[in-house]
Amino acid sequence: MTWSIERREIETQRLLLRPFRAADAETVQHYAGLWDVARMTTRIPHPYPTGSAAEWICTHAAMEKENGESVFAVTLDDDVIGATGLHRAEPKQDGPDTAEIGYWLAPAFWGRGLATETARALLAHGFAHPKMSAVTSGHFADNPASGRVLEKCGFHPTSDAEEWSVARRDFVTCRRFILERADWQAGLDMAS
Repeated sequence: MTWSIERREIETQRLLLRPFRAADAETVQHYAGLWDVARMTTRIPHPYPTGSAAEWICTHAAMEKENGESVFAVTLDDDVIGATGLHRAEPKQDGPDTAEIGYWLAPAFWGRGLATETARALLAHGFAHPKMSAVTSGHFADNPASGRVLEKCGFHPTSDAEEWSVARRDFVTCRRFILERADWQAGLDMAS
């Protein structure tokens, strides 16, 4: 990979995105263990094994160093309410300077615009790196709310694909999206 996104604090109107801390493990363990969270992700198993959150948090520095993956805690009023991150997209499929964004929030915080606020902040942080040319993402077909988040952020649909959900133990139809740097910049210009 030709770039890496620095994990540092990112402030929004209501949120603070920051690197996870060891003390966040109990909260992550609880939220990631919820079926409604795990079933909408590709990577979170269900049931979520005891101690998995602490182990996951311990991997973040190595993931950043080895493959440029940057994971952030999404916090509201100093409480962790979810996670978001940018990681290297599949270079053969998406190009060498493309990242993929992912996010999840605890169900109590759905429907309040917080996922959109999170994604916009992380996109601005990522596109601040001059070599990042595009960001991809996707959502399971039975999670249209996540699709609306992507559309509000300027993403365009590209295809549908079957992706494995560890929690569901099955392939699920995933709607894939992309946001090119030029489209992201045009959206900023229109907003100002």
